[in-house]
Amino acid sequence: MAIQFNQRGETAFRRGDYAQALQEYQGALTIHRSVENVAGIATELLNLSVVYRRLGDKAAAQTMLDQILMDSSPAFSADQMAEAAYRKAGFYLDDGNESEARSWLNKALEYCHGCGAEGRLYNLQARMALTGRPQDAMNHARRALALNRKAGDKNEEANSLRLIADAAFQSGDFKTAQQSYDDALRLDKDTGAAAKIALDLMGLGRSIARQGRRTEAVEYFQRAYSVAEGAGDTKTMNQAAAEIKRLRP
Repeated sequence: MAIQFNQRGETAFRRGDYAQALQEYQGALTIHRSVENVAGIATELLNLSVVYRRLGDKAAAQTMLDQILMDSSPAFSADQMAEAAYRKAGFYLDDGNESEARSWLNKALEYCHGCGAEGRLYNLQARMALTGRPQDAMNHARRALALNRKAGDKNEEANSLRLIADAAFQSGDFKTAQQSYDDALRLDKDTGAAAKIALDLMGLGRSIARQGRRTEAVEYFQRAYSVAEGAGDTKTMNQAAAEIKRLRP
């Protein structure tokens, strides 16, 4: 029964029906709690944290994670606590609170001893270092890349490659940036991640433009615009259009 609630929640989430996803995940959580299935409880609390964020209820999202991190009963594993701390760090970073994000990232690393989230943790470290510390970002992203490849996590492997590309671009190494964006693009196409495909194409366009290949760069920005339009990503559409306008004579 809990599995059915969870599956319906995932289906609703994928189609953007977050209110329905909330109801289904709450149903799964109730069942898991009734039989003290700790793994199931953790999974649904993590799912609910993401749904509440999509619904704009940031406080409720944090409360879901706090139930893993601060409740003594049931006893959650170090891996589950690392995952929850990672989510909190990411949420705080998205909200622009880097100090709190760094604090929770450090806690996640303390919980994580070869845990499943390790590659994602170093990706997040890389993301935080991109502003002003591109070499640190590169080092963290390369470590994350090795961990994610070992774990077979193609989604996070692509994120690592994109972070390597971002760091290389900031350091002025546009050829390395181009190669890493291209590697990320191949993986993101395999997973069908439209928003990330658009980011990869934007990165390729910018890297190629900085190498003086303006016509080729425009083609990448046009592709990015098309992908973003299909995904309903207005922000990336506007960015791509601005780059095309800047490069065309």
